[in-house]
Amino acid sequence: MTKSIVAFQGEPGAYSEQAIRQHFGAEANTLPCRDFSDIFASVHDGRAAYGMLPVENSLAGTVIPAYDLLVDHDLRVQAEAIVRVEHCLMAPPGVKLTDIKRVKSHHQALAQCVQTLKRMGLEPVDYYDTAGAARDLAANPETGTAVIASELAAQTYGLDILARNVEDLDFNYTRFFVLGRDDPPRQDPSKTSIIFTTRHVPGALFSVMQELAERGINMTKIESRPRLNRPWHYRFYVDFEGHENDTAVQEAMLGILKKASFLKVLGSYPAARIK
Repeated sequence: MTKSIVAFQGEPGAYSEQAIRQHFGAEANTLPCRDFSDIFASVHDGRAAYGMLPVENSLAGTVIPAYDLLVDHDLRVQAEAIVRVEHCLMAPPGVKLTDIKRVKSHHQALAQCVQTLKRMGLEPVDYYDTAGAARDLAANPETGTAVIASELAAQTYGLDILARNVEDLDFNYTRFFVLGRDDPPRQDPSKTSIIFTTRHVPGALFSVMQELAERGINMTKIESRPRLNRPWHYRFYVDFEGHENDTAVQEAMLGILKKASFLKVLGSYPAARIK
């Protein structure tokens, strides 16, 4: 598995690449992509065997563009990976923490470190990407400037880590889907992810969810997104415990299919544990 190419969005050293190395091993071959749609394209056309797609952050919530793409493509969820986001403050070799006046990073990373930066008296500067900020600072050092990125980014671009865990809150995790063209071998405990739409009538969503509840199936996530072709109508994304080959899950899926106007199973896959 470690010899397979895994696509991800971002520059080398991104948290998505860290997720790949955590899941597939340190020697995994990776393929950086410009955006999320390129991840899907690279797996579809065979340039990559798998894609690592961020779908949810414990602080920022759902990664909406990623979920929207899951509707339009037929890749299957192979696994989920949960990565602890540990932001590091880094600068070129020889720079000291006392030299730093400003910090560049992606706006979401800066938002997760706002109190720490304020306490340190550092000015946040928005940049398009965490790993991209690290790469560009390594190539063109700026006086008084550091970046916030992953430890992998520091290793990738030869930057010194001046401070670790500069995020304001400890419970910062990002959940990823590992995408592929086929279904993975079963490993328990399993989870299943589905997308469905309901008829626009009272109790429609309750009726669908009842199919899971009546069979003792535990739902772990529900998310709604507007349907682009139907104003004020919504798609629902649901994760629940169990495998699509389980009798109870098959019965629930049959019940949902009868009550929903659209149903897509994204896959059943091994449930990840927080490390």
